This record gives sequence, structure tokens and C-alpha cells, in this order.
Amino acid sequence: MPCQQLSPNPHRDRERSAILHAIASRFADAELELGAVAHGAGVNRNKVNDVLKAELGCTFTGYLNRLRLTEAARLLAERDSASITDIAYTVGYNHVSYFNKLFKLDFGCTPKAFRAAAHRTLTCTSPLSGEKTP
Repeated sequence: MPCQQLSPNPHRDRERSAILHAIASRFADAELELGAVAHGAGVNRNKVNDVLKAELGCTFTGYLNRLRLTEAARLLAERDSASITDIAYTVGYNHVSYFNKLFKLDFGCTPKAFRAAAHRTLTCTSPLSGEKTP
């Protein structure tokens, strides 16, 4: 049976896990706030930002936006029938203009351009038949 590496600080690992779980389980909630995450993880507000800064190099807001935008990018690539507005609301943004602004800052293009580029990348020519496949 292989040995598991012991953490130098198991309490901090539990806090980190609780914080990440609290955010991941509710990131699409547009009303999610730092205080709710802290309460859900059983830590104070400062601890949430301290752990995220130390572990991921970002604040609560930065991490929350990153999760939301990553999920939005996945949905844009996979769900043609969903509008950009629907995707923005689905991942937790109440204002589409704010979502578009953050998306462009993070990905370097608008959600519409990202979706178009994702579809061009996903469509390729089969080397065997020469036919285009999704």
C-alpha cells in the first residue's frame, strides 16, 4: 500500500478544501458573496481571501469570475442553442454588458467571437475521407 504524503498543515488543507467547495458548489449563484462563502466554509472573510491569495494567487472576486468565465467558455463552445445572454445568466452574471467586458478582458475576444472560433476549431477535415466533421 503506497504511503500518502502528509500535509505540513492539515488544518489549512481542510480550510482550503472547505473554501473551494463552498465556491464551486455555488459559483453560478448571482447573489454569492464573500460572507456566504466564509460562513459555508466555517471561516472568516479574511481567511477566504488569504487562502485564495496564497493557493491560487487571486482574491475571492477574481477566483469567482475565473470559474464563471471558464464555465461560460465551455457552454459557448458546446451549446449553440443557448444565447450569450442565457449563458451569462446561467453562470451567475446579472448584467450581460459586465459579462461581455470581463469575458473580453480574460479571453481577448467577445463571447460571440469566442463561440465562432470554437466552432471553427471543432470542425476539422477527416484525414481519411476528406469530409468535414464536427
